[in-house]
Amino acid sequence: MSRIKKEKGTSLIELLVAITLFSFMILAATQIFKMVIDGQRNAVSAQNVQENIRYAMEKISKEVRMAKKSDHECEAMFSAPRPIAVYTVFNTTAGGSKLYFKNQYDYCVVYYLENNRLKAMADSATGIHDGFVTPAKIDISNLQFYVVDDLIDAFHSTQPYVTMVMDAKAVGLAIHEQKMKIQMTVSSRYYE
Repeated sequence: MSRIKKEKGTSLIELLVAITLFSFMILAATQIFKMVIDGQRNAVSAQNVQENIRYAMEKISKEVRMAKKSDHECEAMFSAPRPIAVYTVFNTTAGGSKLYFKNQYDYCVVYYLENNRLKAMADSATGIHDGFVTPAKIDISNLQFYVVDDLIDAFHSTQPYVTMVMDAKAVGLAIHEQKMKIQMTVSSRYYE
């Protein structure tokens, strides 16, 4: 009997302390796991934005590089009030929200923002074709085109180029939104 009395069991206080410590460890491990998952989702979201914008920039830059002299020819693609072409190769609407020019196939092309997506419209031999350049899962805002070019009928002294500036972000949960400011400058290969 004396032997049984000497062996002591676990007290209620010891049990509560052990459960509390175990709970803190589980909560800490859960928070670390959640931070890792959120970090991975943010990285995937940023990569998604970058890949989609890279595609759009590549498409636009190829077409801009091969732009030709257009003068007043591409104004007809716009509804009233029509912009007035002032530059030889590239022109924009008031405020620089739309860029229009003649591409290598002698078709007038317009790039602009519609429903927070970058859109292209081309006037080809078979009619006017349009389509979005960026997917619906990427929001584009604050699109601006800045043109440096010679005035129509002026002495050719400037190599024409276009600078495009925009904000892009992934559509989805606000916690995983990846906002980026993008700027690209492309010069035309057109020489007079």
